[in-house]
Amino acid sequence: MRVVVTAPSLDESKNVSGISTVVSQMLKAENIDYVHFVAGKGDDERRNLGWLCRQLVLPIRFYRAIKKADIVHVNTALNPLSIFRDLVLAKIAKCFRKPVIIHVHGGRYLVEEFRSGFLKTLAHRMLATADLVLVLSDTERKFLSNRWDDLKVEVLRNAISSDEFTVGCKLDNLIVFMGRMHESKGLEELKAAFESLKNENFLFHVYGNGPMRELFIREMRSILGEKFYYGGIVSGSEKIKILSEADIVVLPSRYGEGLPMVLLEAMASGCIVIASRIASIVELIEDGVNGFLIEPRDVSNLIEKLNFALEADESEKLRIRQNARRTIESGYYLGGYLQRLEELYRRVLK
Repeated sequence: MRVVVTAPSLDESKNVSGISTVVSQMLKAENIDYVHFVAGKGDDERRNLGWLCRQLVLPIRFYRAIKKADIVHVNTALNPLSIFRDLVLAKIAKCFRKPVIIHVHGGRYLVEEFRSGFLKTLAHRMLATADLVLVLSDTERKFLSNRWDDLKVEVLRNAISSDEFTVGCKLDNLIVFMGRMHESKGLEELKAAFESLKNENFLFHVYGNGPMRELFIREMRSILGEKFYYGGIVSGSEKIKILSEADIVVLPSRYGEGLPMVLLEAMASGCIVIASRIASIVELIEDGVNGFLIEPRDVSNLIEKLNFALEADESEKLRIRQNARRTIESGYYLGGYLQRLEELYRRVLK
């Protein structure tokens, strides 16, 4: 079975993307012949004339890529540019009678109401083109089904190979942010929280890339001084080591999340995670049991949960770490994910 799957570059040095991480996991399937079609902007790529020219030839490249495909698997996010691009790709695939799966990975308008009726119509047309729409949780399925009742929607939760991640010797009060440096990730809330907590005993390490990188790093160094460290983009064994040593992983996103891979990886590594109560995260984290949930944009709530995690005794931390690890092992295991994905492929082929 040959599947053409769309995603940004899988090179983490060029692109910090949850979709790319998911597709890298998918490529581990032994029974599927995947062809990766690059669609999406790299972190340091500018939207200039060269970028525009690449978008104009994208449909031609896509047509050539899918000619021998059995299935086209389009990974998207409900953001304006992704909706425009992936509507075109899905329509091209259907013109050539290819079964289409559209896999939704968050985006601003997954949960939020569309600000434009035109954009909402385009999003509906994109999703309705698919033979099957995949979302990351029952929560997301309800959002989409309540908005549009004519879609065929199935849940496929993100997953990882938990055996790759280990619970190492935790560095006491080491807080880590790992991901894309964009305002949607709650960077302003992090700055405000650490301004309030700067006299407490902790270290804050940041890894990743994105449009706010230079500004965020400069401001965090000004606030925290030697307590702050920026480690660039990490992947593979380096990322595994960092998470194995991290005490707390924080992701106070404002919007746009689906089911962040970094949270799965952090929980498998026995980290105490603090994340926003949005989208599929509410099904992953049970507040106070296997991590902590905060309200988006709520700085005082973020400070409260950071303080609690920093001041918790070792027995309390151990309880949360063990529960986090069990959550991933029992419900987010890669083997089950790949098996279910293959079953869904065979269903659309029928």
